[in-house]
Amino acid sequence: MKNNANTNLILFHHHTPLTSKSASAAAAANHHRLLFIFFLSFFTFLFSLTLFSSSLHSAARTSHSPSSSSPSSPLSPPILAALLHYTSSPPPNTSMSFSELSAITTVVNSKGPTCNLLVFGLSHESLLWRSVNLKGRTVFVDENSYAVSKFEQNNPGVEAYDVVYSTRVSQAGKLLGYYKTRPECRPVQNLLFSDCKLGINDLPNFVYEIDWDVILIDGPRGYAGDSPGRMAPIFTSAVLAKSKDSGEKKEKKTTDVFVHEFGRRLERVYSEEFLCEENLVEVVGGLGHFVVAAEKGGKQGNGFCRNSTKLSEPFTLDIGGDAEVGVDDD
Repeated sequence: MKNNANTNLILFHHHTPLTSKSASAAAAANHHRLLFIFFLSFFTFLFSLTLFSSSLHSAARTSHSPSSSSPSSPLSPPILAALLHYTSSPPPNTSMSFSELSAITTVVNSKGPTCNLLVFGLSHESLLWRSVNLKGRTVFVDENSYAVSKFEQNNPGVEAYDVVYSTRVSQAGKLLGYYKTRPECRPVQNLLFSDCKLGINDLPNFVYEIDWDVILIDGPRGYAGDSPGRMAPIFTSAVLAKSKDSGEKKEKKTTDVFVHEFGRRLERVYSEEFLCEENLVEVVGGLGHFVVAAEKGGKQGNGFCRNSTKLSEPFTLDIGGDAEVGVDDD
């Protein structure tokens, strides 16, 4: 056998224990390593959570497309403004009853998404009318220029116009006799060029060109002799409704006209004189609802109704008398 002449030498080294200083350094290193691992895990979790949330949000946006009618869709600004307005208002929240509000809302909704709504008078319900007719066109007319300006400022995109009324409640009786003798007060005409004292002729041109589907008369003031009264809005509404262009259609176009506070004598008498008693379809609380048909081909003469003998009787008010201010002037 061949002998191995090399000798293997095994050395044993004495291991010196770690000092307290080196132990602290090692512990610190381990602590930093643990912190690094924690933060790495934490941010990895956050990233995963964000990615997951983004995926859910993207899926939600896809499912809540404009064609979807999901109740979680964002509210439009007019609807949101109306909700805030009514929930923050102290009681009573409205000058109309629930049945009166429902009657108007039902008719506006029945006209479809392109309803043309004309409202005389700014009131607590104004934002409601705008919201109910959100996809249609709603125009407000009021006697108070400051109120109109503030309403426009608080509700961007709203259409509101101020008008100066030349009539007074105290003139109501004389004005009824006046219009019968004036050809400029005929039922079918363009009020933009009218000199009739009961007509409103200083609104923007488009007001006289639009075929209004619904007209609400809730202004101006009419509780005192020197108040403007609602004679002019009622007369103007009747002319706008009767002057609609029916074209070649066999069926006449109609306009739903609502008169609020119909229980007051002035509103009732003027409504029956110009909107006509035969056109009164319902009375809901203090709200009169008329459906007025257009006069095809234009109606000659000053007669608004088929039978107005009852309404032609002398008319006086308990307040303010029958002043003749400006009524007999040419």
